[in-house]
Amino acid sequence: MNYKEYLGDLIGGGLMIRESQLVAQLLLQKPDKAAWDEAIIQQNILQKRSDASAKRNAATIRTRLSGVNDEYLEKLAFGNTEISTQLMFAATLMNSTMLADFMRTVVLDAKRLFRQSLDSSDWEHFWLQRSRLFPELATMTESSTYKIAQVAMKCVADAGYIESTRSKTLQNVYVQPDVRALLMQLGREDIISAMEV
Repeated sequence: MNYKEYLGDLIGGGLMIRESQLVAQLLLQKPDKAAWDEAIIQQNILQKRSDASAKRNAATIRTRLSGVNDEYLEKLAFGNTEISTQLMFAATLMNSTMLADFMRTVVLDAKRLFRQSLDSSDWEHFWLQRSRLFPELATMTESSTYKIAQVAMKCVADAGYIESTRSKTLQNVYVQPDVRALLMQLGREDIISAMEV
């Protein structure tokens, strides 16, 4: 695995639950490029202000959902908010091994030590540690690493593990049985372990 695969599409934004449900519905229709562009750009199903942001958000979501099956997409598209949120977080963790490792190490350790919250230095220390494994991470621009840190915390907050990106107060999240079953079906016990912190 190279550093780009390890990082995944983490710079692409938070979980975007409403948009993810719409993209999942679209993916279930197996659209060709013309049908995809028609829905994302002409119909603007994501209700974005510009074609560029609609394309960017849709591409991020599509990338994150690339490793899941139709049953997963259906549950994401039509499930309740809690299930859809957990499924999108799981898909994001599958796409970004780095974020999954952050959950399994930093967030889990913070919980074990009964800490009340995370802080910005948690991600910074984690990034430095990972830069030893993937030296290319250390060569990224400051603006890129700042954006990645912001998005990582936003994903963790969107998924409910911290109260907000500002307070970073830790909260308990219980993996829903449907989510667990779908991840087991995909052979992704590693993602369950990243979510059960």
